[in-house]
Amino acid sequence: MILLILGLALCIGAHAACSGERGRTLAHALGRPRLLALVSAAVVVGVALVIAGKSTAAFIQIWVPPFPLRDGTHLLMISACLVFVAGLLPDSHTRALVRHPLLVGLALAGIAHLLSNGDLASILLFGVPSAWALLQVVVRERKHPMTPVAPALQWDAAAILLGMIAYSALLVFHGPLFGFALTGPF
Repeated sequence: MILLILGLALCIGAHAACSGERGRTLAHALGRPRLLALVSAAVVVGVALVIAGKSTAAFIQIWVPPFPLRDGTHLLMISACLVFVAGLLPDSHTRALVRHPLLVGLALAGIAHLLSNGDLASILLFGVPSAWALLQVVVRERKHPMTPVAPALQWDAAAILLGMIAYSALLVFHGPLFGFALTGPF
């Protein structure tokens, strides 16, 4: 469990270190390429620690998720994939509507997984990044409200298509990647 907590702290700490005024100060002192290399290395090490920590963590059941909540997990994951992909595309209506879509997508994915996982390691793995993402949305919105974009329908179509492809790939490859095969929604 310690490795999981250290990995989460390293991932979130690396992102926190390079955001806002601290990030500008570090980028000026180290240079932007070096800062990005350091943050990337920290995140890679953090993810490795998270994987090692989750795979070796003792199973401590906190709550037993009711089976019908799994349908909600799939619906939230579809939403998370659509919002996340829309955040990667230039100007969609989703990006204009949802503030900070990458963070919202991360939070939705974490919340979705909390509906189907009630053990302590999973609660940490999915709850901590979700809480961090939601906190970042609030902080960023207060400091720097997003400027409006001029949405175009082709980016909405691309977000839907690519988001559903991403969701389908996660559904099909969830077992080989994460050790728990999924049967599909509903």
